[in-house]
Amino acid sequence: MKGINQLISYLVQSASLRMRLDIAYLLRGTFWGGFQQIFGVTGGLILSYLFGHFTSKQTFGEYNLVLSYLSMLTFFSLPGLDTALISSVGRGFDRSFVLATKTKIKFSILGSVVLLVIGVYFTIYRLPDLAVTIFLSALFFPFVNGFSNYPAFLTGKRKFRELALLSTGASFFFLLLHALGIVWLNTTFILVLAYLLARTFSDLTGFLYSRRYINSSDLDRELVGYGKFLSWLGILPWISGHIGSITLAHMLGAEALAVYAVATRFLVAIQKNFVVFYKPVTAKLAKQMPYEHWSSLKTHWTKLLVLGIGLAAILYFLTPALISFFFSERYQEAILYGRLLSMALIPMPLTWALTDVLVYQKKRQVQVVISVIPHITKIVLYFIFIPKFGILALVAILLLERFTDPLIPLLAIVKDRHKNLK
Repeated sequence: MKGINQLISYLVQSASLRMRLDIAYLLRGTFWGGFQQIFGVTGGLILSYLFGHFTSKQTFGEYNLVLSYLSMLTFFSLPGLDTALISSVGRGFDRSFVLATKTKIKFSILGSVVLLVIGVYFTIYRLPDLAVTIFLSALFFPFVNGFSNYPAFLTGKRKFRELALLSTGASFFFLLLHALGIVWLNTTFILVLAYLLARTFSDLTGFLYSRRYINSSDLDRELVGYGKFLSWLGILPWISGHIGSITLAHMLGAEALAVYAVATRFLVAIQKNFVVFYKPVTAKLAKQMPYEHWSSLKTHWTKLLVLGIGLAAILYFLTPALISFFFSERYQEAILYGRLLSMALIPMPLTWALTDVLVYQKKRQVQVVISVIPHITKIVLYFIFIPKFGILALVAILLLERFTDPLIPLLAIVKDRHKNLK
């Protein structure tokens, strides 16, 4: 056994030298990520099958419409605090975890107020079922988003095993409540209630458990300020990321949104699963100095691009079978859109790495440009083209966004590098 361990250690070290990667570190981080994803993917596929075979297009579309509103308003909960928290905890400011949570809950109340206004809108337009569901969402909103930063804390602490176990339990509970909702009444209200209960209970459990790893009472005095800055930058991205779906539902109906939701479902699933394997990378970038960031990008950018091409190719070829099996023949029109959307994965790994470098180097001016100009353009394009081209417009605009996302951060990093060399 000792000889086998020595052989494995030798192979890992040799591969690390050849590929210029810390493979041992990545294996430790991604092993537990893989464990988590086995359960997460299985649960997601089962839930997709239940939605596709036992829920009407109208109900599934309305469910996604409510979730789009919830997601769009997430910026009120200061999601930028999560990114800032990883860096703070990585530098030993553990107590910042509690401060960040209290701040997120307080600001989330503003999101509840906006949801109440949206609920009144649906009441005026005589859509009582949607109105009641939105009012329910307003009640839960501070708790759904307030405790959601424990993954950032555990990532900063490099507690990947604990994060994987908590996320696995959350995935199981999420599936269980939705399955009960579909079997019981299968209405928009019940399905959204299942979503809200699952998110609130799982995140609260994760928060309470994670507090045991607070080892210092030091606070990062810059955390809230920088977290707010990142969140304000995220307002337009959060709006542009979901206003398209909301516009589609209001102009073409909930069933059109259901088709688009199916087309994007496996793309979103891959992105969410890839986040788990990417966490060791972002945790390492958070500890690096600016000159080390440049070295890492220069060494690994081709690997990130090849990884994106591989992910896109896999999804492209599997999309017809996945949609046909999990969502039945009712959603055949979603196959074309799903295959087109698979190409969005090509630049994704490289874009994430470039964006993280800007965040950890606190390049505020560049972040402002990235968070304003592309997303204003995207919102304008939605209102121009969705009424005429429907789902196809959403797909085309999303692809345009994904392939232009790396350009500004890349130019900024290269410019800064040249400036430092002078």
